[in-house]
Amino acid sequence: MGDESSKAGSMNPSHPYYVHHSDQPGHMLVPVKLNGANYQSWSKAMIHALTAKNKLGFIDGSLQAPSQEEKPTEFALWNQCNSLILSWLTHSVEIDMAEGVIHAKTAYQVWSNFKDQFSQKNAPAIFQIQKSIATISQGSMSVASYYTKLKTLWDELENYRDPYTCDHAKAHQEQLQEDRLMQFLMGLNESYKGVRSNILMMTPLPNVRQAYSLVIQEQTQRQLSSELNENFTIAANVQSKASGIKNTKTCDHCHRSGHTIEECRTLKYYCKFCDKSGHTEDHCRRKNNKAGLPQQNRASRSKPQSAANMAENSNMNDDNSLMSFSPEYLQQLAKALSTMNQNSSGNNDIFANAAGLFSASKSHVNSVFTNSWILDSGATDHMTSHPSLLSKSQPPFSHSKFAK
Repeated sequence: MGDESSKAGSMNPSHPYYVHHSDQPGHMLVPVKLNGANYQSWSKAMIHALTAKNKLGFIDGSLQAPSQEEKPTEFALWNQCNSLILSWLTHSVEIDMAEGVIHAKTAYQVWSNFKDQFSQKNAPAIFQIQKSIATISQGSMSVASYYTKLKTLWDELENYRDPYTCDHAKAHQEQLQEDRLMQFLMGLNESYKGVRSNILMMTPLPNVRQAYSLVIQEQTQRQLSSELNENFTIAANVQSKASGIKNTKTCDHCHRSGHTIEECRTLKYYCKFCDKSGHTEDHCRRKNNKAGLPQQNRASRSKPQSAANMAENSNMNDDNSLMSFSPEYLQQLAKALSTMNQNSSGNNDIFANAAGLFSASKSHVNSVFTNSWILDSGATDHMTSHPSLLSKSQPPFSHSKFAK
């Protein structure tokens, strides 16, 4: 007895009879219990668990019981492991099936019974799996969820198929991989038709795992573009709200929106002589006619003043347009540009478009200061602050300060 205990205690951990102190009889090796319908997945999980513990030989028949009379010590070790596996099997099946496991003598006997009962080809199950594979599509699922679900169906169907061992096994496997690639691409949403076309044009065709990786890269690029667009949208909303607040001003004099009574042109340019708005008494045509001033002088005096007023108002509007860029808007715009600079390697087209929009906006802002046109609302002539923009120019008249 002492020799047997010494032998068991000094056993190599890689030996099938070795039992670790953590291997308890009440353990449940797999997370799902056998109920009959799930035999294919349950048996694979159980095989993995027993292989990890080096006990697979007890259920596949490769490790038979030694002779109790000739090798009593070895038989005792084998019987200990056999009883341990029977206990694991008892805790891995439903209660109504556990009774048959309890009364069995060997783990191999239990495993063989389960195989005979549940491993037969199930035509309805195969039909349902094939139907699911034929009708599955991405829909509202992510690419990862869609691929995982499709791969699960492939694995379930493979459990009902016998492995190919002939000389054409390699060719069959290549054909199977191509069929799975087509099934995966057909189920993708139409938004991925670009990357799908690129994959189909590859020579040779990638396997389904490589195609999945390419689609995931495309999805990542879209998420990055969506984040950039969201930043610009937030900035635009902030700007819109800021502009909306400014446009709520109402004049108490003319009851128009966009300015206050202090900024009202109707009140500021009001002629008491003719009781009309739009000009002052100093530039009233009716009063000047009564004073006997020449028509040309009246025009030459009034037009520069009117142009000056318009220039002053235009500059004021330009300042207001620049002031409408709130600090929140500029901060969001700077954040978006910073993100574009950090990721410029993968989104050249997107960043180029965004940079072009920003450059165009910047040029527009600069043009407010340097290239603004002032339109004379009372005549067909137009004025500009830059002589370089005129194709022809004439010296001013004696009473005018502006060139034609």
